[in-house]
Amino acid sequence: MNKEQVLERMEPILNTQVREIDHSPRTRITVTPDMITFRPGSGQRTLEMTKAGVQSVANFVGLPWNVAAKLQPATFGDVTTELLGSKRQYSLVVKDQRVNAVVKRGHFHTVNPERALRAIESAIPGIDFHRVLILDNLVANIEVIGEKREPVSRGDLIQAGANITFSPMGTVDPAVQAYVLRLTCTNGATDNAILREFHWGAGGDGDDIWQWFRRSTHDAYNALDRIVRRYRELMNENIAANERAAMLEAMLKQARISGEQAIAIRALAIENPPQNSYDMMNLLTFATSHLLERPQQVMRVRQAITQFTGEDSHARVCPVCHARRN
Repeated sequence: MNKEQVLERMEPILNTQVREIDHSPRTRITVTPDMITFRPGSGQRTLEMTKAGVQSVANFVGLPWNVAAKLQPATFGDVTTELLGSKRQYSLVVKDQRVNAVVKRGHFHTVNPERALRAIESAIPGIDFHRVLILDNLVANIEVIGEKREPVSRGDLIQAGANITFSPMGTVDPAVQAYVLRLTCTNGATDNAILREFHWGAGGDGDDIWQWFRRSTHDAYNALDRIVRRYRELMNENIAANERAAMLEAMLKQARISGEQAIAIRALAIENPPQNSYDMMNLLTFATSHLLERPQQVMRVRQAITQFTGEDSHARVCPVCHARRN
């Protein structure tokens, strides 16, 4: 997948805008039998407000919704307009010419998606945009891989990459995490060998977010050696035959995998019994790459895998380690 195809996948979250408003005497919230509208000021286009937008403006001006809902329509419009005037400056979150939220100015830091993708692209030789997940709250999660490969064992190559999360609307702080793709079965996994977050105005990397995207993606890509070493350690954690079923069930529970997906993973474990912790991990990475469809579920299971493989967190979350310690 190339940059243009990624932007096409992101289209559902790209038509939301943040408009900065300077309150004026002609700003009006108007309630009619058919809809509630917001007029930013003289000569500006009147926008319809969604239910979420109406609740948001009430919350923004400090009007409890249980009180606002009981006001007469004209009174609600007059009161919210008056209270907005005391804020003087604020931002509208607009999608399809409808107001979805009213927020404090500066609450969101927009990120130009095309420029972010260019910065990411420049950080990894031979980059391929492997997968795009669209999450709640106008967030995109992007898996990328490059040319670098290294074997965990003979015939088991993994390919280096990075996992990037950001919102064009700025609803979350951008984050970059190490990522690898196992070539024998095209299972992908994130790893905390590199985990970076960008904090607006925090300094350090400077406020140049594009430089931060490049540097963090480059560092995540170059964490391959550390990840391979960790996977080899997991291969040395053998699982006794009488412990495999219990360990798998505990991991399915931790990852909150159930139903048909859990049945499919159990079938894989019966066909190829996991001999060690690395094998057990790959049962779950198979799920995130080939079985699970809902992006939020993929992210949740991916986080469980990251906790299981992490040097600091493994002993805490590994069911067999728990049992052996106790």
